[in-house]
Amino acid sequence: MTYCNTIETVATSPVIPAQRVRTMSAEDIPEILELENACWLPEIRASEETLRKRFEMGHISLGIFDHEKLVGIFTFSYSRFSLNIPDGLPATFKEFSSRPIDNNYNTAFAYNFNIHPGARGGTLTRELLWAGLNRMREDGCQCLLAAVRCPSYNGSLGTGVEVIQPSPELKKTIDTSIQTGKLSATKHLIVDPLLRFYQRTLDCVFLKVIPDFLPDDAPSGGFGVIFYKML
Repeated sequence: MTYCNTIETVATSPVIPAQRVRTMSAEDIPEILELENACWLPEIRASEETLRKRFEMGHISLGIFDHEKLVGIFTFSYSRFSLNIPDGLPATFKEFSSRPIDNNYNTAFAYNFNIHPGARGGTLTRELLWAGLNRMREDGCQCLLAAVRCPSYNGSLGTGVEVIQPSPELKKTIDTSIQTGKLSATKHLIVDPLLRFYQRTLDCVFLKVIPDFLPDDAPSGGFGVIFYKML
């Protein structure tokens, strides 16, 4: 199991070379597993069985390639959701990433966005992100709802796939949000590099911090941060 993980600089929507992004299928699972191993801690990697179930449910995975090598993937499903009823949010990552496609969908549920460590820092991250948003719009979605990690809660030094320093400020912010039941101000949340990336790149709005969202994600303390963006 995985969820949004990348760090990149901010930029406006680029021109996307169509041949670099394509829709993945179950036949691509071996390549996707290789990317999972390069990007995620063992505890939160998707298994072959999990990937196969996602394709069987009709979830969409867009892959981006560099010289025929898969270097990034963006996975999402389509469902029905109302921002007026935030209590209807899934309580766990498993629930968030296992929703069957709703024929009356209005929202894209994005739960996996990752770029190979060797490909980060360039334009590929933005190309894949904007290709995904364009696909969602073309398919008639009105809103993007995404689950994001906050790895600076505990830090991910020594994991082999991330080098993110722990942030006492972010930890205090998350803990306060859980204790009070009120979401902290954006300026306090974006001390985390992943949250900062998505907020600055997409101008998204943070909606809720969920405890025990992905318990095996030790750097993030198991917390998931949900944001939305109107499409």
